[in-house]
Amino acid sequence: MGLSLWLMPNPTQLQLIQKVLPKQPKTRPVSAASYPEITPHITLASSTKATQDVILRAIPSTLYPIPVEFQKLEVGDHYFRSVFISVKKTTELVALHEHIMVALDKDGASPSAPVFPHMSISYIADEDGVAERKKAADELRATTVVEGPETGLDGAESVVLCCGDSEEERVYLASFEGTEVWIVRCEDQCNTGKCYIK
Repeated sequence: MGLSLWLMPNPTQLQLIQKVLPKQPKTRPVSAASYPEITPHITLASSTKATQDVILRAIPSTLYPIPVEFQKLEVGDHYFRSVFISVKKTTELVALHEHIMVALDKDGASPSAPVFPHMSISYIADEDGVAERKKAADELRATTVVEGPETGLDGAESVVLCCGDSEEERVYLASFEGTEVWIVRCEDQCNTGKCYIK
């Protein structure tokens, strides 16, 4: 499927987010390709034409931590965007994305980044349908995701992730700090438990 550039949460936040991602449900049958283990990230760009050298050249020589603010829990119509959190287009995030897209385009890599910016939290196979994707989103709202005015944040469109196994360990994330850009080679099968290799 090609190479991608991912903006990654700092390691502590990455672990917290990974703990609350949906797992295969035990109460209903779903496809083996649904609910694989995924690594939360923002896709800055993907290309089926780019070589690793081209991808490396597209990354700015100086990188600073990028604030990533959650906006809304959404259900999509594509496997890789089955259930995702849309992200606010902050100046820093847009500038990094545009720099990378322009550099890749100049090298003839035909980059893409559909529905930029977003953070996928579930991949659900097409055969499980929109109903399963909506069910996954509803279950997240019941256990993990706080939306809208209830977040205590400004604006109607805001999301907080409730991370932690108990009330004492609970951490509320309305954002994360993007501290690394990963180059990943995307595999085309997700039913092996992991979708990507670094």
